[in-house]
Amino acid sequence: MHALNQPIDPRSLFPVRYRDSPFLDLCGRAFGTLYQLMPEGDLPRVPSPRGPRQTQDDLLKRYGQLPGTGTADPLQLVEEMTGDFLAGAVNWRCPELQYNLGAAVNVVAAAMYAVSLDVNVYLINDGLAGNAVAAEAAVSSILADLTSIDPQQAYGLFTFGGTGTMAYGIKSGLRKAFPDSARTGVPSSARVIITEDAHFSHATAADWLGLGTEQLVVLPAGGDRRTDMDQVEVLLRAELDAGHQIATIIVNGGTTYDHAIDDIAAMACLRDRLVAEYCLHYRPHLHVDSVVGWAWLMLTDEALGELEPESAAVAALREQQRRIQGLRFADSWGVDFHKGVGVCPIDCSFVQFNDRIDCAVLRKGGPSGPELHQLAQDFSAVSPVDYTLETSRAGGKAIAALASLHSLGHQGYGTILTRLIDAAFHFRTAIGRQGGMTVLNPHALGYQTMVRLHRPDRTAADWRHEILDPSPEMADAVRDGNSYLRAFFEWDQKTRMDRNTGGVVYSFSSRYVTTAGGVPISGLKFYPTSPLIDREHMKAAIDLLAERKAVFDRAVWRACSTRPRPSS
Repeated sequence: MHALNQPIDPRSLFPVRYRDSPFLDLCGRAFGTLYQLMPEGDLPRVPSPRGPRQTQDDLLKRYGQLPGTGTADPLQLVEEMTGDFLAGAVNWRCPELQYNLGAAVNVVAAAMYAVSLDVNVYLINDGLAGNAVAAEAAVSSILADLTSIDPQQAYGLFTFGGTGTMAYGIKSGLRKAFPDSARTGVPSSARVIITEDAHFSHATAADWLGLGTEQLVVLPAGGDRRTDMDQVEVLLRAELDAGHQIATIIVNGGTTYDHAIDDIAAMACLRDRLVAEYCLHYRPHLHVDSVVGWAWLMLTDEALGELEPESAAVAALREQQRRIQGLRFADSWGVDFHKGVGVCPIDCSFVQFNDRIDCAVLRKGGPSGPELHQLAQDFSAVSPVDYTLETSRAGGKAIAALASLHSLGHQGYGTILTRLIDAAFHFRTAIGRQGGMTVLNPHALGYQTMVRLHRPDRTAADWRHEILDPSPEMADAVRDGNSYLRAFFEWDQKTRMDRNTGGVVYSFSSRYVTTAGGVPISGLKFYPTSPLIDREHMKAAIDLLAERKAVFDRAVWRACSTRPRPSS
């Protein structure tokens, strides 16, 4: 590219002709660096070329000051930065990685995203984005078809993440309940309904939109972690009787932990009945947080054919598919293509409105307000920026998602989902046969599993008694168990997982649910997401977990003469 020790000509980094572009050479050097670091690609994390002792302070010393002249060798710069800044990043394609809810990226989607970044597509209107705006509309059309909604009636937008999809749902409800809110703001009488097992992004989005915690109403969960419909009507009536305006109701369409999907149709019917009875001048907006659960729309008979017909996995898959079809009764719902089965680069979130009218109320400035932006939308046939929270949006996310949908197809997505569920159910069954371990969410129909390891002096039978008995003695026993589990996780993380030597990598949750006495229950979180995972990987994970527990109990836990008591 350029001779060493000579300042670079800045113009060389902006090639007009693609045949002269060093882009592929630079990408090749970056991938070559990754190959040198992990030639088999099977490590859960990217190793550091400078050893495990490199810290963020070291990187700040190397990169934290602006050089006087640009690098004379961009290839070397890319090589060094790849090794320095990607070190420690998780390798989502690795079947041993069960750390959290992320996505192994489909290479077709990654390629289209990268090209779109180089072209620098602004997904604002067709004047700036050209035909890239059609990719967004095509994704909306596909999702509408999956839910039996007229594609001409639906309208969807890509946004910055799951929190963004929540913000769109809440904002649409606020605009419908308070048409003048663009001018006067949101009154204190506004209420947004969320669920007990809601992701924290629900409250975060409400906060950013100016709603305080006192304006959030939480619907309780039942034993299967779905929203308890018997209590919903009581709570909604109480809010309406108090003179509050329910702007948005957010229900579960696949929770983070258990992938629980609420009865969406029943919630829509209840909402409509209350609107008529209370003579509301608006209809509360029903949004479904389906950023994970949307994937069950992709289930196919061909994919199910890979499993035993009468297996628990097949029954769970069919039930989830039945439940998620309720999305057609919602007003809006979310999709995270960058999580789990979505297999797209981050960030790649989408909010789908089943009726484009519910999106039109988001027009900048309100339905009758002044023009608030300086873009010449009158010279564009398509102008999604009229409704988006963001002004500048990367077009790559829409093109990447569409590329993934077309490269995998309905059956490809369904097969990935089916294999994840099969692996997870095999894992849970095998955990149940192990001594000293318990699955905390056997009711869950998704592919995430919470595992509780018991102290050497406790059994699974003791555990069942501890969580059901609200007495102070049992509360202390649960806290002691939490301390044991945390100590085990910290030890396994420090002595094995952080060293990146192989074997399953999982995470820890300090508060999965609570006991009858209100004590948080800790658990180990196993979240398989790689399309390459199978039963053998899950068996290896269990064998390793049992082996590590035996070593910990013998060499660490029992060797401690004193153990810190958790605070109450």
